[in-house]
Amino acid sequence: MSKLNPFSALYYMKENKGRTALLIFMMFLGTLMFLAGNYIESQFYTFEKEFEYSDKLVVAGLQSTDEEFKDFAAFAEDVSEDENLEFVYSSALGFSGMQYGSVLNLEVGGWAYVFNSVSDMQKVFNHFGIEGDFSNCKHRSIIISKDFANNKGLELGDVIDHSFDSKLDGEYTVDAIISDGSFCTFYIYEDYDSLGRLYIYSDTMEGEELYDYVRNLAGDKKVQIFASETDTIMPQFSIFYVIFYAVDILIAVVLSVTINSVVTGQYMKRTYEFGVYRALGRSRKDIKKKVAAEIISMNIIACIIGAVLIFLFTYLINELYYHPQGLHLLFLSEMGVIGFVICEALILIPLIISKGIKMSKADVTEF
Repeated sequence: MSKLNPFSALYYMKENKGRTALLIFMMFLGTLMFLAGNYIESQFYTFEKEFEYSDKLVVAGLQSTDEEFKDFAAFAEDVSEDENLEFVYSSALGFSGMQYGSVLNLEVGGWAYVFNSVSDMQKVFNHFGIEGDFSNCKHRSIIISKDFANNKGLELGDVIDHSFDSKLDGEYTVDAIISDGSFCTFYIYEDYDSLGRLYIYSDTMEGEELYDYVRNLAGDKKVQIFASETDTIMPQFSIFYVIFYAVDILIAVVLSVTINSVVTGQYMKRTYEFGVYRALGRSRKDIKKKVAAEIISMNIIACIIGAVLIFLFTYLINELYYHPQGLHLLFLSEMGVIGFVICEALILIPLIISKGIKMSKADVTEF
């Protein structure tokens, strides 16, 4: 087996396994920001279906005065006559989604939809693409997803009330469990005395286009057009992004300083080695390439180890802990990738540049 060229990046790693292992471990710590980003992104993942449903359905509400009731009635008439829109009535009484646990161990509340009848619910469910057995549904039924049921420890037929969740105003029965993966709470509450909301949807529009269309149709009428779930929820969680990237940069700086100190000590002992390379005719550019190759090679090994360990950790914690609770820790997320790249850049770029410049100036005649 041929020996490695002493100028090879792998030669130093092979001959200095202990020092290399220390640096690889420290670089591995930077990959944990990928896992941290996945945790943050997974917090929003539970809202994915809620955002999808909210884009497909606009909620318009009634205010309290007689004048506003007339406006609401006139608006409902306009909606009924608009060939681009469909709608169902809903109670004006306030309903909130039940609280559920999340991967960050925070209690959050899902969106609530209240239907005046099973037939109204099925109209909207058909629009959403939700399927299931709703034959047992009736007044004061709750319909939730299988994931939501696992999270709350509920089974079909369970009767729950205020003691189970503070958002509930009375007894409700879990009469259907669906497989849409949402954390919405779907109520059936028959209310023929205070129908003060409209669930408006369209076969041709959704998202901002649908919301703008409904707002324009309302015009100056005193009707409340509720904001989309995305516009309601995302601003509340923007602080998570700020905290994550702030912590990401802080950790990257700390790791960069720490790794730089360790690497500086190692490379100071190699000044004579690089001076010899220079004396043998290697250019400063070659020296910089060698330093970069060594650091990048160790970092690649650290990233591979990190990726394997993070994948195994994510798989195991999902199977053993999160999935039984109806939750899911993402294997890959945009925030995780961005956090990882930021951390890697702040560690590697200063390290490669500073050590490359320092070693390229080594001169054997100074020893």
